[in-house]
Amino acid sequence: MGYQIGLKGLFTRFLRTKSRDAGISKPIHFKILEGERMQPRLKILSDPELLKIDQASRALLKEVGTYVPHEESLEIFHQAGANVDPKTKVVKIGDRLINQTLSMCSSCVRLYDRKSDEPLLIGGDRVYFGTVGIATNVLDFKTNEYRQVVCEDLKDIIRLSDVLEPPDFILVPGTPTDVPSAIVDVIETKFLLMNTRKHFIAEAQNRENTKKNIAMAVEIAGSLEALQKKPFFSTLVCLTSPLTLREDATELIIESVQLGLPLFIESGPMCGGTSPATLASTLVMANAELLSSFVLAKAVNPEVPLIYASWARILDMRAATCSHGGPEFPLLRMATTQLGKYYGLPSGGGGILADTKSIDVQLGMEKLGTGLLPALAETNMVVGMGLFADENAISLETLIIDYEITGWIRRVMAGIEVSDATTDLAPFIEVGAGGSDFVSLKHTRDNFRKEMYIPTIMDRGFLALDKDPETRTMRKRAREYFGKVMGTYSPPELPDDIESRLDAIINR
Repeated sequence: MGYQIGLKGLFTRFLRTKSRDAGISKPIHFKILEGERMQPRLKILSDPELLKIDQASRALLKEVGTYVPHEESLEIFHQAGANVDPKTKVVKIGDRLINQTLSMCSSCVRLYDRKSDEPLLIGGDRVYFGTVGIATNVLDFKTNEYRQVVCEDLKDIIRLSDVLEPPDFILVPGTPTDVPSAIVDVIETKFLLMNTRKHFIAEAQNRENTKKNIAMAVEIAGSLEALQKKPFFSTLVCLTSPLTLREDATELIIESVQLGLPLFIESGPMCGGTSPATLASTLVMANAELLSSFVLAKAVNPEVPLIYASWARILDMRAATCSHGGPEFPLLRMATTQLGKYYGLPSGGGGILADTKSIDVQLGMEKLGTGLLPALAETNMVVGMGLFADENAISLETLIIDYEITGWIRRVMAGIEVSDATTDLAPFIEVGAGGSDFVSLKHTRDNFRKEMYIPTIMDRGFLALDKDPETRTMRKRAREYFGKVMGTYSPPELPDDIESRLDAIINR
């Protein structure tokens, strides 16, 4: 106890020697440096295993094929050289067409925002974190009770996503239930356009709503050419397992790629449910589904930017639910990322997710595990911030906790810099053998922020025995931080009549 008090006093004196940061405290962004520096990275599959999965996926597409209940898409596949059965609507794809498609894919996709000319470079060893949607429930910030998501909830979480860094991009973080289901996707896009400057991934239910999303984005960009030059949004395509390219998904692909706008295409089979009960077979099928969708997209437009993404998970045989927080989820993400790298494709997929229904210890455990492992595998776009309860709920506090978790992950990814500067003997010489401490050195003041992750809401303070532990929970600290950080939000600068113009597009 005496040592702890002495250390506290020592740090108090040290902090008085430097000016304190003004405004909102934010974690340092640790950069992933290029060159010979060693940084922690993980691979889950060997080269022979990657080859085996690739060969099995190709055999699956050649011998079993994929079901495509859409006449226009069947004709596109036929013209591209696939074997199309017009009666069964099954498309079989050979090696030549797969290889031709992969040769047209870029290893790096540029995703722009509306606040700078610097794009997110999706590919290589770069890792970005983003939110994700789907949920129709919210854990209410004020009442601590679950209720259905409404439009104001979506606006709140978009605005919070805009001020936090990360998320680096925003995938629609919630599904409002107080608007007609036929237009909920375009309402979501409108809110994203009006409340964030960041790159976002939009959803669309069909071709008509895809057109509306694009038309609204053109209103913001000023012209279609400007949007095509610097696309500040991309579109989510969710594939159906087993081995199905739905009509709405194919229409969405065709409409977007005709204009050269980027697609985030993901396959999400459930191991033991909509795919065989082995992880390897699930990988084989997910890969086959993604390859078939890439063939369709590149047959329409060879230049369209595509991101190879995965939401593969397991069916929990005891609970009869999908598990997103278990160890299999990040294992499948790591393996799919390796497959993407094997083909030279930018990768994406789920992470920072949890099955728990409460903001509790399980949430932290699951979110760190499902976020850290894909990041160490270099999944380029990890999506899941703000989402929990097995994809069924979002909350403002969870998004802030995830913001902290991603900062922690980035510090791990940065590794340890070993150089002449970081191993310099000068501080040892200054303190000397048997010296007191290094806390008060200028060397410490110059380096501690570069080397040490300084959290925003994690509790690293001294134990106060006279305080109720419940007053020091992470959720409480997240709620307090929300009040501070939202004071820094400012909406995008838009024309006064922009909302009426967007509404006119939605209602036409």
